[in-house]
Amino acid sequence: MDRVVAEAGCAEKRRRVLSARFTVYFVLALCLFPQADYLEVLRLVKAGEPTLRPWAGVNKSSPTRARQRLGWPVMRELFRVVARPLGCRTEHFRGLRVLALDGMLLAVPDSPGNRETFGKSGSQRSPMGYPQARVVAVSERSSHAVLDAVIGGWKDSERIVSDELEAHIGAETLVLADRGLWGPARWHRFRDRGAHLL
Repeated sequence: MDRVVAEAGCAEKRRRVLSARFTVYFVLALCLFPQADYLEVLRLVKAGEPTLRPWAGVNKSSPTRARQRLGWPVMRELFRVVARPLGCRTEHFRGLRVLALDGMLLAVPDSPGNRETFGKSGSQRSPMGYPQARVVAVSERSSHAVLDAVIGGWKDSERIVSDELEAHIGAETLVLADRGLWGPARWHRFRDRGAHLL
């Protein structure tokens, strides 16, 4: 984690209570406790690491600013560094690692940046609901480990968004996917790599 933070240029030039390293753990804890507010999650993380400096009087907006300083590329790169197949050969199906490609739509906060990046359903003159991000992931079925994921806008095709995931498909894999992810060109590319397809 420290290497990823340093390579992203997010390491502190001065000592902060909410350091980049701590902010990574904080963001991960936010995922574990989605119903808790920021200050409660801070308290929970601090309880798990008593050697941390005390932060009595931390401003309510400090966690938000710390997350903005860290930025999303750090979390994406950290995921890519640690994500890997976890299943063992005894869990393979007839010698094949079983992978699945699948996509979903997730509502994201209704901010100007999210509206521009992801878009909303409805017409341009009358958009409806929250912006929606299309997430497509490749996962190992035996362990349920997500190996990689990509994000696009709600109008983007699952097939196009998922092109970046093809690096995980190779020989000795059985790839499961629904019809929204298959097309003749992809089918032939995967077969040429020795993958089995369903």
